[in-house]
Amino acid sequence: MMTATRPSIFGGDEDIDLSGFEPKREPQTPPVPPETVRRVSEEGGFPSRAQKWHTLGQPPKRLTTPKTGRTVLLNARVTQRAHDRFHEIIERERLRYETGELTHRVTLGEIVERALAALEREMGQGSGAT
Repeated sequence: MMTATRPSIFGGDEDIDLSGFEPKREPQTPPVPPETVRRVSEEGGFPSRAQKWHTLGQPPKRLTTPKTGRTVLLNARVTQRAHDRFHEIIERERLRYETGELTHRVTLGEIVERALAALEREMGQGSGAT
């Protein structure tokens, strides 16, 4: 018999009657056949990845981020104009990469290092190893 009130989580003195509970023996609804799942998925615009690979001939290659050795985070407040200028430079370098003029994709970290080297050259220090 079940009690009408909730048992206290702090009191261990009460005996809780769990005899009315037993595990379910089988699912309440029958499982959906895989063919139905596949059909409904494709009708909804969600084709199987395996099917895509089968039609393409092979699974797509994973795009990996190139290892640049840049592991230290530089956090700085800049003006919106400076931010935009950095990203305009990155976009121009991306276009150069896509046309084959560059052999690697340029990152913001590389642009910052190149800007630092240019500043050092301008200041006459010239130690800017990149």
